[in-house]
Amino acid sequence: MTLQKSVLHFSRLEGTSLEERHQPFSTWIQERRNLQVFPFGRSLLSQVGSSVRVAGEDGQELDPTFINFASQDYLGLAQDPRVAEAAHVAIAGFGVHSAGSPVLLGRHQAYRALEAQLCCVLNRERCILYPTGWAAGFGVVTGLVRPGDTVVMDAYAHNCLQVGARSATSSVLLFPHNDMQRLEQTLANARRKNARNGLFIVIESLYSMDADGPDLQQVHQLAKEYGAITILDMAHDFGATGERGLGLLETVPDDQRPDVIMGSFSKTFASNGGFVAASASVHDYLMCNSHPYVFSNALSPMQASVVLQCMDIAFSGEGNHLRHLLMKCILNLRVAMESRGNTVLGDASPIVPVEIGDEATARVTGRLMQERGVLANLVEYPAVPFGKARFRFQVMPTHAPEAIERAADIMTAAHAEAKDLVKELLGRPQDEQQERVEAALV
Repeated sequence: MTLQKSVLHFSRLEGTSLEERHQPFSTWIQERRNLQVFPFGRSLLSQVGSSVRVAGEDGQELDPTFINFASQDYLGLAQDPRVAEAAHVAIAGFGVHSAGSPVLLGRHQAYRALEAQLCCVLNRERCILYPTGWAAGFGVVTGLVRPGDTVVMDAYAHNCLQVGARSATSSVLLFPHNDMQRLEQTLANARRKNARNGLFIVIESLYSMDADGPDLQQVHQLAKEYGAITILDMAHDFGATGERGLGLLETVPDDQRPDVIMGSFSKTFASNGGFVAASASVHDYLMCNSHPYVFSNALSPMQASVVLQCMDIAFSGEGNHLRHLLMKCILNLRVAMESRGNTVLGDASPIVPVEIGDEATARVTGRLMQERGVLANLVEYPAVPFGKARFRFQVMPTHAPEAIERAADIMTAAHAEAKDLVKELLGRPQDEQQERVEAALV
């Protein structure tokens, strides 16, 4: 049935022509569109915020103004007029385009200032900037790891890290999510088999699908014991959590921090882009051997200036206040969801994952939520394991208490209705299921 299928069912392609190979998948996507359970083509018709106007995949505006938990703007800085003004000033002074790779005159004044600011905040010697967070993750792993090295990474590590590792070496070992005992066993086995080459531990500070993180102190101790190099992706907590805005890094002293720190600007700092902060020697190696850096255009003056302005706010007393407001909204949403019987994963963070389970129920739930004025991102395979579909609510400090309560009410009711409908469908013969879906949803 359309509602139950997944990308997993189309992992093998048959045929010789492009159309022959891809038409079955396209047909399935169109069936989902017909049932209005394909939410991945929506677009904004207003500025990012806790309340937005939205168009469907056809470009037509959807009726209500939505309570928005689908955008990543953890401190609400994309809405700040000072950030917009920084963009205007940058365009007036330096134009709209960097017009080159960072190694070929693409760097500019704002770019250099951003590198310096990141080094200061993270207490690292040098910093290298990338056009996206994904490029930073892929670029740092493929730039540092050589074919004879071994990468040990959390099974839930981001796609950019996993793809990067498998592109760099055939020796990639996954350990169960946040399981420090299994990490130690994996490191011991890896070091025993490969005593002379690089051994890398790759982890995240805040896993975006489960809203949790590792014990950094234990990771440091294990890395020291087995002579491993540590790479930490802090895309989702940098600037957004912690008393000083340093997220999980605040749980360890500076001398126990990972060797290499990478992150993204798109969650808290209102711009595309990513970074890697490390020693001067690592910087020098990456600037010549990290292909997404060498062969991509540098961040534009506008993007770099926007991030700089956001950093000025985030790492100030005002930033502390915004993080306090954000955490209050996070806790309110988690309590509202849990008190209504929903399964909320992880720890208190700007990401509040509400697990549904089977894809069919999740997709119907998402349609009903949208029809009633709430947006949250449906996450299904391959971003999460098959049968573990969920909604990722992304919180801003501007989410009003009444909006949070209303969203929890709508989510809970939509989930209950979806479960009943899917249960009924599964009790029907296969040839009647699609007809019943269309009668109920179209």
